[in-house]
Amino acid sequence: MNNASNKFYPIGRALVGVLFAVSGINKILGFSYVAGWMASSGLPMASLLLALTIVLEVGGGLLLISGIQAGLAAAALALFLVPVTAIFHAFWSADAAGFQGQLTHFLKNVAVFGGLLMVWGAERLRSADTGKRAGSLGRSAV
Repeated sequence: MNNASNKFYPIGRALVGVLFAVSGINKILGFSYVAGWMASSGLPMASLLLALTIVLEVGGGLLLISGIQAGLAAAALALFLVPVTAIFHAFWSADAAGFQGQLTHFLKNVAVFGGLLMVWGAERLRSADTGKRAGSLGRSAV
């Protein structure tokens, strides 16, 4: 990463993290409502799946905010977004009243997915650069 992107990357990464952390906290605050909504969408074990979702969103969000294991957090959250988007924002099966809202949420999740892929890629590059520098200084990159 060049000097300009080094300054803005942590801010962008943290802002993506805030989206997930706040979403997870909101799910805690409205646990019974969200679990009921998930169950009405046909998901089995909605309370268990919601608890796992909260752990992933709050934990992954905090990791992105802090920069600790950000690549791993970005990859996990990106993989999580794929089924969540397909299940809960299926605009193709929405009625006329819900179509635009579901399409907007679907596209928002696609954009967030792209941001997570960028974080994952940047962290991989940063990790590779660190390994090269350590190796060039005569220290083991392991």
